[in-house]
Amino acid sequence: MGKSNKLTSLFIAGSVLASAAAGCSSETTSSSGSSSSPSASPVASTAPSEKPKEKVEITFWHVYSDKDSGPLNEAVDAFNKANDHIMVKALSNQDATKQLTAISGGNPPDIALTFWNNVGPWADVGAIQELDTFFTQDKYDTKQYVPAAIERMKVNGKYYGLPFTMSMSNTLLYNKKNFADAGLAKPPETLEEMFEYAKKLTKKDANGITQIGFIPDFPWIDNVFWPVIFGGSWVDADGKVTPNKKENVDSIAYQRKFYEEFGNDAIEKYKAGMGKRGTPQDPLLTGQLSMMIGWEYNYPAERVEGGPIGVAPFPYPASRPELKGSGFVSPRAVFIPKKAKHQKEAWEFMRYLLSADTQVQYALKTKTIPTITSALDDKRLKTDEMKSVAPYYEWAKNPNLQGFPNSVYINEYLQSLSEETEKALKGSQTPQQAMDNVAKKIQPVADKAKNKQ
Repeated sequence: MGKSNKLTSLFIAGSVLASAAAGCSSETTSSSGSSSSPSASPVASTAPSEKPKEKVEITFWHVYSDKDSGPLNEAVDAFNKANDHIMVKALSNQDATKQLTAISGGNPPDIALTFWNNVGPWADVGAIQELDTFFTQDKYDTKQYVPAAIERMKVNGKYYGLPFTMSMSNTLLYNKKNFADAGLAKPPETLEEMFEYAKKLTKKDANGITQIGFIPDFPWIDNVFWPVIFGGSWVDADGKVTPNKKENVDSIAYQRKFYEEFGNDAIEKYKAGMGKRGTPQDPLLTGQLSMMIGWEYNYPAERVEGGPIGVAPFPYPASRPELKGSGFVSPRAVFIPKKAKHQKEAWEFMRYLLSADTQVQYALKTKTIPTITSALDDKRLKTDEMKSVAPYYEWAKNPNLQGFPNSVYINEYLQSLSEETEKALKGSQTPQQAMDNVAKKIQPVADKAKNKQ
């Protein structure tokens, strides 16, 4: 099947997986120190004897709504004002379906922003331009990025995008009052301690659970976060998928312990009656739930000093203290479509977006996490206004952060992991059986992809 036909098939099938790995992102809108780092204010000069160049207009499509596009529009405006040869026209509300429609129709934007797990499948069907050529010609340093973020942009050894921002699930959020009522003075450090805490924080009456300590798959089954916490991985150096590695299996077995302790039916019944997240009836705020996996965008107003929600690094296995600070990274990807008309200009704008200064300015307005490591230490981010997110800038430097490997079959892999993990959590099969099933299903897909390279 030709590239164009495969792209059409991908569009019709709907390539975007509704997965936690797709970017459970914080963004409702949401200096580098390297000689090869891009300038935050690219200005092209024209010699006096030369005729001024006519500006090239490029289109930039992104997923944010009109309401939430303000900070990104400000970045675009700053680029346009500082630049004498490129004019960027940004267009909001351009989700994956709209982007694929334009690309498959042969009229793509010059540059676009999407969720990171679209990069692999789209690169496979020829929708995205690889960036290694640009990196080489400009001596562009990819080591300036948070490793877990930039690695999500790589498919079959080549880079197809850059991480604009990133979200992290690496913390434990907890209800301070519930902890105090249970006589718990500090958050747990190990997973074993967390399980014991969960038992102390769970209350029951004759009708069932009235308060619960922790639900491992709330608010969703996280098929990437838990293996990361246990030091797991999904593909080896030879391209063999490894969902059934011991660490991955152990991560599901640990989650299963909570269902064994509190009961499948009892937990499901209790979840059905919990308040909706993000409302005054939010279960962590009301105390219905005592602990949950946290992202940097959860409860920013409530986790300040004196607030009702506490935040701490997520516990690690007691036998693996070297895994302290582990967490899952989910970036937003900026890419250049393969058939973009103005790729050179798009690359110049991309470098601007990913400059340390632009990253800092955007973070100040959105409280998001920069992907450029030098930006994480910028003094402008160390203000009282940024206190709620400041710890995440430190945690973002931890080498134990990981993400799911990008590939042409990423969405099939993630879907299979979710389906089989759910069965294991409910007890219809063992964790080992679940992950063996994933390996049997996905290895042929991986082999097919490898043979196409």
